[in-house]
Amino acid sequence: MDANKRKIFVAALEAGWAFMSEMANDEDEGREATDHRKKPRSNRRKFRHGDARHCINRDYLGIRGDLATPLLGAEFKAMLRVSRSRFQVLLEDIGASEIRFYQKKKNLDVDEQASLEAKLLLPIKTLAYGVPPHTFIDYFQMSPEYARECCRQFDIALHRHVHQVDGLFGSLDCSHTIWKNCPKAWAGSYTGKPGSPSIILEAVVDYHMFFWHASYGYTGNIGDLNVLAQSPLLERMVDGSFHTLENEASVVPFKIDDQEFTKSFILTDGIYPKFSRFVKGVKEPITEEEKKYTAWQEGGRKDVERAFGVLKCTWQFLDRPILKLKTD
Repeated sequence: MDANKRKIFVAALEAGWAFMSEMANDEDEGREATDHRKKPRSNRRKFRHGDARHCINRDYLGIRGDLATPLLGAEFKAMLRVSRSRFQVLLEDIGASEIRFYQKKKNLDVDEQASLEAKLLLPIKTLAYGVPPHTFIDYFQMSPEYARECCRQFDIALHRHVHQVDGLFGSLDCSHTIWKNCPKAWAGSYTGKPGSPSIILEAVVDYHMFFWHASYGYTGNIGDLNVLAQSPLLERMVDGSFHTLENEASVVPFKIDDQEFTKSFILTDGIYPKFSRFVKGVKEPITEEEKKYTAWQEGGRKDVERAFGVLKCTWQFLDRPILKLKTD
């Protein structure tokens, strides 16, 4: 074997040994990774609630004695969509409430539990940016499950602050949209309460003007009871699917004065039937309690009337349905 062939053979042999060594190292690393995955993991992650509290005070609320804080005090409203003074009122009101979720646990130190500020700022920031609750868990030092619970409890607290009770699904009512260019052949079927041809919208709306139920297209010559009889809302209540959704959303059961209820309720006016879910005011209140209750019920029903007004003012297209048709 000449010198050139010997050099080629030695180079190939060295390359082969290097490849085999590299494969062996990869197998060792893979075995180590597998062994690492097999090691038992801690059942509970330890979040740094004290660090989260310090960051909140440093960035948003301020640290006592440190005039350089808060760093983002001027941008508080721009970043969280609420003013600093409004947040302070919210903080004091919820802190003074008897909602168990926001109470400090006596068996845990301060740094072992999330602060009230963190429980409120996380859902506020989540709502402001329209993102999932787990988006800010690194800053507020919470698990994804606890972040979702913060958002759920925040919604419950706001609802209770407005209506003073749990379990209120919304207010039910109907509204007419005038059909100005209704064909004369159909005018008789669509002319009802407003005196002009109209189409009826049935809706269940909450305090935030969110439409939980909407059914549109009923002829204007029928009343609210006839609309309810044809409504998919009543169908869901009868076949049990509505109650199934309640249980899945964990909105039931709830308590009012230590009495437990398994069905949410809807505020209606006196024309609706006496269903277990429909809560109506007292027709002729006599006692002070009846007067107070009726005033609360009538005030709560303003939600749906306000929503109808805002809907029609904002989307005037509802009064001009002919515009959606294409002309050749």
